[in-house]
Amino acid sequence: MACGIPVLESLAASQVQSIVIAVVGSVGYATQGSIDWKLAVLISVPELVGVFVGWRIAHALPNRVLKIALVVALLALAPYLALA
Repeated sequence: MACGIPVLESLAASQVQSIVIAVVGSVGYATQGSIDWKLAVLISVPELVGVFVGWRIAHALPNRVLKIALVVALLALAPYLALA
C-alpha cells in the first residue's frame, strides 16, 4: 500500500505470502512426523471458512473502509507484536 498498490491487491499478496510460508513449514513438520492431524483438521476447517468470509467482506467493502480497517487492525496488534 505504501508503494501505491491498491489495498485489495496488497492484502492478496500478503495472503499468498502467508500461504507459502505455512506450506513450507507444514511440509517440514510433516516429514518429521510432527503433525497432529486431528488437531490440524480441527484448526484448518474453521480457518478456511474464515478465509472465505474474509474474502467476501474484502470484496464487498469500499477501498477506503478496507484501508481504515487494516490500519486499525495493525495498530491494535502493534503493542502485542512489540512486546511479545
